[in-house]
Amino acid sequence: MRFALDARAAFYDPHRGFGRMVQDLVPALAKVASASLVVCVPAHASVPAAWYPSSVQTLKLRRPRRGAFLSDGLAWAFTARRYGFSCLHLPAWGVPPGIPVPVVATFHDATPFFFPTGLSWWQKKRIALALASLRRATVVHTPSLFAKKQMAELFPDLKAKTVVVPHGVHERFAPTASPRCDFVLGVGGGEQHKNWEVILEVYAQPEAGVLPPLQLLGAVAREPRLLRLVREKGLEGKVSFAAQVDDATLVHFYQNALALVFPSKNEGFGLPALEAMACGCPVLAAQAGSLPEVCGEAAVLLPPEDPKAWLAALLALQANPSQHRQLREKGLARAQQFTWERTAHELVNVYREAIRRASSAR
Repeated sequence: MRFALDARAAFYDPHRGFGRMVQDLVPALAKVASASLVVCVPAHASVPAAWYPSSVQTLKLRRPRRGAFLSDGLAWAFTARRYGFSCLHLPAWGVPPGIPVPVVATFHDATPFFFPTGLSWWQKKRIALALASLRRATVVHTPSLFAKKQMAELFPDLKAKTVVVPHGVHERFAPTASPRCDFVLGVGGGEQHKNWEVILEVYAQPEAGVLPPLQLLGAVAREPRLLRLVREKGLEGKVSFAAQVDDATLVHFYQNALALVFPSKNEGFGLPALEAMACGCPVLAAQAGSLPEVCGEAAVLLPPEDPKAWLAALLALQANPSQHRQLREKGLARAQQFTWERTAHELVNVYREAIRRASSAR
């Protein structure tokens, strides 16, 4: 058997959820199915060393990024036949027509259908077409039961061929013995459903003067709406932004934060919560989307629209070292349940199931 994975998202969208998923999934798959794995990357890609076990084949694809949805079907049909794929995993961007082998497609979330996005009508149309194209998949993979439920609301006919395999946490996310706890951390994008407004409202309250400063990392740092809100609320001295940080720096932030705040109203998984837990950082998360499912009892879950509840939770955590220690221990234990090796093993079984289903349908 030859299991092919479209790994282009790791290079085209390295800081988004599905790009980071692919970055960490490939080395794990290489460990558990190296002799069977074919990793497909862009022609210009500089492939990480961890992706190069001796028996893993890497294919460099010469495909246009713009308009790829028009050409990908024919290109995949040619590539799959030429290299003898038994199954193809598409972790992003939908399923083009004409692929002659079983396809496993990953569905992450349907945020644009449930929350304002600021996308153009054409971008929304492309997303709608990509999601509808999941009907062409042999098996649909979701990272959470919540994502499966959300997809079933949009496409009830896909429920029967959907399987849940959670994401993992890379071992580079590990705790430090002596965290500083001198800032509060937020990590993620700046879209409206990420709900950073509730945290900025927390920091605008007089009682928040005793809290350590807020550090926001990721695409949130490039969002004009939030940068303007920080100025309007006079929070320039309390809130800092960093648009891009490398993995080592991200780990350092997780290790030394008083807490990770994760107020998002909709997540298909919520990887930053687990990454923070793996680094010994307590997590305050919204009681929304997949976050209760992923965090379990290892986080403080809060109403996403209630800044008073978030403020009270932060003040309590700051004032109570035993609660901080308890959340740290619970988070470390929770994160250990999610490994990329486990994800890889389960996905290989999904690939085999897709091949079996396709054979039965002939």
